[in-house]
Amino acid sequence: MSTSRFALLAVGLFALAFVGTSLVNKRFPVMAMRVMPVKPYARIPTEESVEPGLRKDWEASKTSQSDGSSERDKLRLELLQASNAYKQSPCEGTMKKNLVAAMTNYTQAWHAMAFCRPGVGGCPSKVDDRLDAAAAAFKSPADFRVHQALREAIDQGGISLDDFPPGPIRDHVFGWSGPPPDEPGAACLTARHANGR
Repeated sequence: MSTSRFALLAVGLFALAFVGTSLVNKRFPVMAMRVMPVKPYARIPTEESVEPGLRKDWEASKTSQSDGSSERDKLRLELLQASNAYKQSPCEGTMKKNLVAAMTNYTQAWHAMAFCRPGVGGCPSKVDDRLDAAAAAFKSPADFRVHQALREAIDQGGISLDDFPPGPIRDHVFGWSGPPPDEPGAACLTARHANGR
């Protein structure tokens, strides 16, 4: 029994010596695992692409950040104040006049940017570029809040296309709020019904 164990041990040592010698001759090629970063899959959004979108949505919901133009900020503030005032007193003629003037000024600023003369004052040469620039300038979180207040004011009734002079402004003035109610004189009726309840 001991001879078979000795023979087995001798064969094992011989095999170990053979493997060790061959590894030394090959400079110890040991299998190693490398850690490599995972390559992103094209259909799964990366953190870099999601982060700006989430940040923009958060800013729009929590802030009234504008695009930084002091002229447009003044128009936004005027329209927001006129919308809120009209919403509170839709029967008063001054409030209606102020809202119509603020809507006209705001729409004129957008129209001047969207339909500017190419090459003048940095106006882009392509029509699509002009429209995209105007749309971007009037789609800030501050504009979103203004459009929301304007929609609530227009829903009161009392404002119609007839309140605006014919021309390009009249064609675009309700683009911010959607069309007015069918009956333009409904503002005072709605307010009276709400107060009567």
